Amino acid sequence: MPCAPWGSRIFAAVRRYIPLVALLGAACATTQVARPVGRGNTRISASLGGPMVQFGGAPVPLPITTVGVAHGVSDLVDVHGEVHPTAALFGIAGLSGGVALHPLSSHRSALTFGASLNAFGNASDGVLFADLWVAGGGHAASWLWLGGGLHNGLRLAGTGSIHEQTPWAPTVFGLASFLVSRRVALNVEARWYAVASCGGCVAPDYYPIGDRGALGVLLGVDYQFGGGAR
Repeated sequence: MPCAPWGSRIFAAVRRYIPLVALLGAACATTQVARPVGRGNTRISASLGGPMVQFGGAPVPLPITTVGVAHGVSDLVDVHGEVHPTAALFGIAGLSGGVALHPLSSHRSALTFGASLNAFGNASDGVLFADLWVAGGGHAASWLWLGGGLHNGLRLAGTGSIHEQTPWAPTVFGLASFLVSRRVALNVEARWYAVASCGGCVAPDYYPIGDRGALGVLLGVDYQFGGGAR
């Protein structure tokens, strides 16, 4: 049987993997709230990407999109919510919401604890999972913020094929935010998804490190309203 065109194959992979990627990848948005939003400020964001899968021998990140908004309740606490347009394109409703706590008032981005709930579903199947994450970072230059940390995807409930997957999916990440203006940042996030899982067992088309997990990359942009520091 001849291979389908790249576009068709990519979209087929997206349709197949969205619920699994949501669990493994902590809802697939960049971890931009590791940079504190700040009291009274609001940040809108969008991201594109996911685990790399093999198409014609080349690694191609799954083109999964996320759009979100975050608000600084205080200088130490941010809340956020996201929707998932690519999932919606394939008839899968996806919503996420959570909180980020920056406990060190003297250097707020040095340590962040986050928690979120994420739900994906259609008429027949669904999954609910939590993400408990920790991150740290800081400014390497006035225009560059570097950080990293660990996401912990925890499946709380699920039906269909997602119920057969690992209930815990730790994902290591590194984030670079390029602050192109006082309000706009471009984000590049590298991830090692599901580091505790057999890479070939999680999804045969993924690119693991050795035989563990899967490599991936996310690109994002955010715009901040308000007068707080970036």
